[in-house]
Amino acid sequence: MQLVELIFPTGASEDTRRRALALCETFEKTPVEVPDVPGFVVNRLLFPYLFSAVRLLEQTDIDATGIDTCMRLGAGHPMGPLALLDLVGLDVSAAIGQTIGEPVPNRVWKLIAEGALGRKSGRGFHSY
Repeated sequence: MQLVELIFPTGASEDTRRRALALCETFEKTPVEVPDVPGFVVNRLLFPYLFSAVRLLEQTDIDATGIDTCMRLGAGHPMGPLALLDLVGLDVSAAIGQTIGEPVPNRVWKLIAEGALGRKSGRGFHSY
């Protein structure tokens, strides 16, 4: 990942900011200063989208591969939302959802209860 979301406390000095930015540049990362809110920017915007894909799966007869293919080919995403949830881990994804106040779909809780946590367990929305 190229991005580093930087969060500074109100009292952070300019020296602290400069040093943090320089460290990011040393590692060839792109820093963006973001607000200190649960999930920062990426997860705050990403997880409602990911969970929306799960809800679509629950409400229709489209399968996980179909949803992922649509988003890869139709939106240019490097992987589909359900494959991304499997990569992150369904248990970790549920914890993120709870932290940012995004309702976790029932299908995610059901898979977690079955021990299907995504890639790390060999099964989630897809089999690995």
